[in-house]
Amino acid sequence: MATKTTFDFNNENITSGVQNIFKVIQESKLTVSSNEGKQWLSIPLIFGLLIGIIFPFIAIIAVALILLRVIKVTVEREIQDNINGQKALDSK
Repeated sequence: MATKTTFDFNNENITSGVQNIFKVIQESKLTVSSNEGKQWLSIPLIFGLLIGIIFPFIAIIAVALILLRVIKVTVEREIQDNINGQKALDSK
């Protein structure tokens, strides 16, 4: 027997979804490092997104450097551990 899952689009669901997206973006940080592990840049993710939108050539150069394996870009976010209230680091 198949189960059916429904999702209603209404003002409450859309508003809470957008708020969750902004919360995750605000809690995340963008880290640029070399392949040897030397950290060059660590900024909030929102600033990284703004830089990519305002100066798209920087984003293109960053993608080229990633493909050439010169730099490594990570997005990190601290998440709350529900078991004992401690924070853990979530790296994507």
